[in-house]
Amino acid sequence: MAIGITVITTTNQVRRFFQTDATAFEQIFSSLQRSAQLFSGTPLIIGSADQTEVFAAAAIACLEIETTHDLSGYLPSPGNLTLTALTAKQYAEPFAGHLEGEQFTRRIAFFFTGGHVLCTLAEGIRKPALAERLMSLTSLFERPMITYRLAHGGVGLMNPHAMTRFVITPGVPDLPRDAWLADTA
Repeated sequence: MAIGITVITTTNQVRRFFQTDATAFEQIFSSLQRSAQLFSGTPLIIGSADQTEVFAAAAIACLEIETTHDLSGYLPSPGNLTLTALTAKQYAEPFAGHLEGEQFTRRIAFFFTGGHVLCTLAEGIRKPALAERLMSLTSLFERPMITYRLAHGGVGLMNPHAMTRFVITPGVPDLPRDAWLADTA
């Protein structure tokens, strides 16, 4: 088994690393248990005999770990929202989304400083109270980290402090009273 590690920075640079030594997997996986602090200040260090790279935590937009290993036990619960990264082909397909009872499906495109865009499928359970739904919508920027599943297996971690905006399609039916109503040009 091998794992792939991809670091996407806020300058839209992508660095890929691979690990094939099973004894090193556990150290990488167990560090995910502290993933809520990943973007809070301590640099991310990835090293080998050939070189060592140090990433400023605030300069990481996304960190992705490609693996067939189940990492759910190492990460915080996604709560009522599950995000799955979409491939460019999947994102290009027609999509209507649905809102049926408490269940919803939407697409959310996350935009980051430096130009990185992450397109996801969002599935979840709709909160019963309007205030809770609005809080869930706006609190994404305030979270320490947002997890998502990779299309080909593994997990990704988003740095919400590196996000500039996100776009939900189709639109959200319940908007705050102070939201500006306007169509895109």
